[in-house]
Amino acid sequence: MNRVLLRHSFLSFLGLLSTSLLCSCSDDTTADAGGAKGSVQVFVEAEDSVPDGLEPGDGPENIRDGWKVTYDRYLVTIGNVRASRSDDPNARLNDASVYVLDLKNAPAGGYILTTFSDATAVRWDQLGWDMPNAKTGVKALAPTSDADLALMVQNAYSVYFEGSIEKADGQSCTPGVTPKSCAPATKVAFKWGFSAGASFDDCANEEGVPGFAVPAGGTVQIKPTVHGDHWFFDNITSGAEVTTRLAQYIADSDLDRNGETTLDELKRVRAADAFPPPYNVSGTLTPVQTAYDYVLNQSRTLGDYNGDGECPTRAILPLRGSGSRRESSPYSSGGLPRDSPLLASLAPAVGTSTLA
Repeated sequence: MNRVLLRHSFLSFLGLLSTSLLCSCSDDTTADAGGAKGSVQVFVEAEDSVPDGLEPGDGPENIRDGWKVTYDRYLVTIGNVRASRSDDPNARLNDASVYVLDLKNAPAGGYILTTFSDATAVRWDQLGWDMPNAKTGVKALAPTSDADLALMVQNAYSVYFEGSIEKADGQSCTPGVTPKSCAPATKVAFKWGFSAGASFDDCANEEGVPGFAVPAGGTVQIKPTVHGDHWFFDNITSGAEVTTRLAQYIADSDLDRNGETTLDELKRVRAADAFPPPYNVSGTLTPVQTAYDYVLNQSRTLGDYNGDGECPTRAILPLRGSGSRRESSPYSSGGLPRDSPLLASLAPAVGTSTLA
């Protein structure tokens, strides 16, 4: 995204002003690179679609069925940043802190989540973080409000967003009804929150280079990037975002046609009726039977790296394990032990997903 790219120079400048803004933990005692050290600053920023919305049109990032999307509020829970190296299993960087962030009103340079000082000046090729379900003890970073924090914690949300879709000649057509039963719908609002906690690992930049390299005596900035358009995708993307963005299902799922589509209404709409071809609902972490299930699964795909780089290994974080990666039961979301050969044979349908 253009805004994401333009921020790079600002972040580089900011990194020179501060190399140790938040407390983090480092277990890095190796003597690589002749003992040279550097620092890692971790920023969180929103993809352009969060502050700017999405426009209708024929471009690859437009809403192709004519709807304009606007967000009024967009909150996420994010943290537990970690990095390690495949060449040294004892080298680790980790900060278990978790925050609620207001991405609609994020600072121009993004949120500074943590800083790792005295990191060995080599490539750290294994990088990940979590978007867990909020729980007591999670903190907010300004300008995120106390009300935002309370909303997320009280409901154990990993993501919450409010907004609307608009189209001058828009219609709401009851899903699954033949012949079609439609009514005018020029604007449809939504206020959706999900306990869709997920971990994101094996992150690589847009060129596919994993992790990050620490410069000797310098600072590298890395940017978990949260997207705001995935519930408009017509598929669960694998790697590059090769997809079509569509919004008609939101208008159609307004079953009482009062101008707002609720989560309860999404749960009443069959996925087969809301998402006919060209939609492809395969590759999800949990089964998709309703429109709600589809949006829930897309809420577990929002974490990218340095703009549009990918974090292809994703896993569900359970409610009671929020804020700490896989401190959960030894069982997958499908009820099988995580080391079960059967579970491995079923991946990515159950528990974890490793995308190409």
